[in-house]
Amino acid sequence: MKILHLIFLVGAFALAYCVLRPYPLLGAGTALVTLLVVCFCAGSILFGARKDESVTAKSLLASLLPWVLAGSLLVNGAYDVSNEILHPTAVVDTEYGRAWTVVVVRSWRPGRTNESLYIKEGLNLPRNPQSSTRANPSRWA
Repeated sequence: MKILHLIFLVGAFALAYCVLRPYPLLGAGTALVTLLVVCFCAGSILFGARKDESVTAKSLLASLLPWVLAGSLLVNGAYDVSNEILHPTAVVDTEYGRAWTVVVVRSWRPGRTNESLYIKEGLNLPRNPQSSTRANPSRWA
């Protein structure tokens, strides 16, 4: 049973990597919450089982669920060969957080006014672009 716990935990990290890195999700807010809830349910089933219980199909499926979700996200991104369509848009608001920066832009989708784009902090945007200054080398001389 301990090996299933390890498979689940490594799969959860693989799922987090697939959500954040190779093909980041556009609507990451809702997708992340949904994946978190599904993995939490599978983890509670797996870790809630007795230690001396034998491996059942339910515990095996619960331990493999993060791997299945990560694989489906990876395959979906890898086989997305649609052409890029450029839409003019404007930034409405930017919210800087600890882990994520949320950029709100005018929507390019019909029937919607704004889109919230979740960007991993530190990868693309400076923390506070208004206060960024260049270092003065003469200060340390």
